[in-house]
Amino acid sequence: MTRNNGFTIIELMLTIAVAGALLAVGVPSYVTMIKNNCLTNKTNAIVGAMQLARSTAITEREDVLVVPRCLLDDDNNGAADETCDSSNEFGDGIAVFIDLDADGFADTDIYIEDVNENGVLDTGEDRNDNGRIDFELLYSTEFTCPATVNDRFNARTFTYTIDGTGSPVAELEVCDDRDNSEYSGRLITMSRTGRTTTDPSHVCP
Repeated sequence: MTRNNGFTIIELMLTIAVAGALLAVGVPSYVTMIKNNCLTNKTNAIVGAMQLARSTAITEREDVLVVPRCLLDDDNNGAADETCDSSNEFGDGIAVFIDLDADGFADTDIYIEDVNENGVLDTGEDRNDNGRIDFELLYSTEFTCPATVNDRFNARTFTYTIDGTGSPVAELEVCDDRDNSEYSGRLITMSRTGRTTTDPSHVCP
């Protein structure tokens, strides 16, 4: 007698029903986890960039700027390479730099000091008088997840001075597209003293 091995239609339907129930429970939880990780990662990256800027300003005795990545100037033409999104300026990335040529943009080329590109500092090239060839750009990172970062005071540029103080007071709001009753955003604040704090229970707009 020949036996046919396999699923009956009832067993198959039960399997599909169980899989559907598991997906219905698991997918929303996974999406929530991804969005929460995005909020945390962006917040940590921004706080880390501000802490780097503050410590560098103190140790290098130079003003250090923190700006959205859209203000990078890759071709050193004195203008930003991108147009910043006014509602999400820091959402695409962040940059930390010393503005050696005082143009307000983060130049990414070493030749801002070594103008003739001969590998040494000639007369007039050492813009900050520290005896070495410097890059303007100290740190830059590009964000790939979709949480927005709104500069609540529209300052765009934050400056740390040689005593570690910062200006202006910064408030960066890290949010996503969920209803604000479903999650907590993050609020990053830089005080006049230059210290950075994070509110992990911020209610987003």
